[in-house]
Amino acid sequence: MSPPAPLTAGVNAPRLGTLASRPALTLPPAIGDAWRRALRMLGRALVGLPPSSWLLVDVALIALGINLAYIVFPPFALVDTPHVAQWQATAIFAFAGILASLVFGLYERETIMGRARILTRMLLTGAATAVLAYGIIYVLMYSTVSRRVSGFALAFFLAHGIAIRMGVWCCVHRMHRGLLVLGSKALFQSFERARSQGLLSEYQLAGYTTPPSPTEADANDPFYLGTIDDQLANLARLHVTDIVVGGSAARDPKVMQWMVPCLQAGCRVTNEAIFYEKATGQILVDEITPAWFLFADLRVHCDQHATVKRIVDLVTACIGLCLSAPWWPLIALAVKLGDGGSVFYRQERIGQNGRPFTLYKFRTMRANAENGKSLWCSANDPRVTRVGRILRRSRMDELPQLYNVLRGDMSIVGPRPERPDIVAELSDALPFYSERHLVKPGLTGWAQISFRYGSSVEDSKRKLQFDLYYLKHMSFELDMIILFRTLGTFLRGAC
Repeated sequence: MSPPAPLTAGVNAPRLGTLASRPALTLPPAIGDAWRRALRMLGRALVGLPPSSWLLVDVALIALGINLAYIVFPPFALVDTPHVAQWQATAIFAFAGILASLVFGLYERETIMGRARILTRMLLTGAATAVLAYGIIYVLMYSTVSRRVSGFALAFFLAHGIAIRMGVWCCVHRMHRGLLVLGSKALFQSFERARSQGLLSEYQLAGYTTPPSPTEADANDPFYLGTIDDQLANLARLHVTDIVVGGSAARDPKVMQWMVPCLQAGCRVTNEAIFYEKATGQILVDEITPAWFLFADLRVHCDQHATVKRIVDLVTACIGLCLSAPWWPLIALAVKLGDGGSVFYRQERIGQNGRPFTLYKFRTMRANAENGKSLWCSANDPRVTRVGRILRRSRMDELPQLYNVLRGDMSIVGPRPERPDIVAELSDALPFYSERHLVKPGLTGWAQISFRYGSSVEDSKRKLQFDLYYLKHMSFELDMIILFRTLGTFLRGAC
């Protein structure tokens, strides 16, 4: 992404991303402001829709498509293989569509932020819906459904589903929500980095302001807008809709007095940690204190939640072992023929409350790749064998960890288990790293599906932010979302 150009030259001239290069609307100022405000409100409402709302939209599209298809293409009366009833076809295709949508992450917030993701995930969802629906109808019900009916219904669903999501994408990206940062330059730069990574794409950074007098570095920064005393008149001009207050700035009494007029002007004022958590699905590690664990209301020791989680672990592990059992001999043979080394890889990892356990995986690296010393993995790691690359890409190397889940060493969902020496290194380098061990490590997790393999301390810090988010928000619903996303990753990697 190319750097945005300043609106005007000189100090205190904010840059508003790509909006600065677009021609101004030719509407009268009052109408133009009202139009922009309406689009911002619409974009905010649409991007903030819960997954259940999108689910209802898709179910309605599938149901409408099936019913229209039965009107346009009435089924022939067959004796040997009767057609399913119209209501049965509607229910089956709706169920298949919901399941496929969850697997391929169609209801994730990031999906609506990218046109390529919308198109790819809609097509994958449509294909999986057809396969699953036909499997239920033909295999379980010994019946049939007209190919014209299913083709029409799926085409209707894909065409309208893609069109609706593309329309939402336009609303979100055409009229960005202006974001003003109240705090240090370092805080503003952290938001710039997050936006460059696509995490805050619906926001436009207006700049940053400070409560006290600016430093020399602030005064020479084109993103610096001045002190808060100068900003109330600029909120409307800069189209600011959200204000994020840094932790140090929030302790200034002057800031607390300044916030009320901003709220009255229609701006949302949020603490930086809360804003970052809601916008990115991460906890800002640098900005939390030990008191955060007091107010986070963690559920790690809730007996009811722990019981449900253990039942889900046992059921999922048993199903996973049964479904994957035919593949184990083939994987073992491929690993053995690759370089003649051992099939399984055993390694000590740190589990819940810091207890060590032995983790099992299919071996993906050459024999004696580490020589007893823990080394960071990297992209295109030369230690990984050809068979190992395929196993890692499809996540099939982690199937033996289902045994660890049955033993109770791990959970299906949780933070990634690390080696003792790496845990010791990261605990010294990163604040609150050891707190991720309050829960059992997982076969998959929020950090694993949200971030790449960690290959440095900085990467581990990013993953820790996702782990702390899971620690705070862990629930059966979030576990199901992670499981479906992991299944989608597995299917995409295996293709």
